[in-house]
Amino acid sequence: MGAEESRHDLWTKRINTWIGILGGSVAVVVGAYNFLQRAPGEIAAVVREQGGAPVPHAHVELLTSQNVLLGASETDRSGRYAKKGLEPGSYILKVSRAAFEPQVTTVSVVSKKTTDLELLLRSRSRTQASTSPQAVRPSLTQGDPIRSALEETGASFIKSLAGKAQ
Repeated sequence: MGAEESRHDLWTKRINTWIGILGGSVAVVVGAYNFLQRAPGEIAAVVREQGGAPVPHAHVELLTSQNVLLGASETDRSGRYAKKGLEPGSYILKVSRAAFEPQVTTVSVVSKKTTDLELLLRSRSRTQASTSPQAVRPSLTQGDPIRSALEETGASFIKSLAGKAQ
């Protein structure tokens, strides 16, 4: 019976060894897969106007897919924007510049890859671009009671300030 127990113990040791080897191998493969999956990726974008010319100093915002701002930057003189070290996933890129319609796009970042983009900004129409205070403000003509009241109030305010300064 002693010989039977030792043979049984030998088989048990062999089985436990193989289970350990297989279990360790699976753990290594799964761990390597998860590690490689998490390696960062990049975004490289060029912002151009419709004619193909680069748009320098365009405002660029990078957001998560849940609209959380990760950072804001500007394109360089060549209209280029780059962001490195991004976790793989989906992001939102918002690009804007005066005289152009803003552009919003979704970007998928892949592990160890650079996602290249070319964004075209369309010029705003003249009615949209002229939102200066003069375009919005109603015109006040000579003899208008509102204009007169504003001038009188402003003049008396300035006189009171001048009196205090002396």
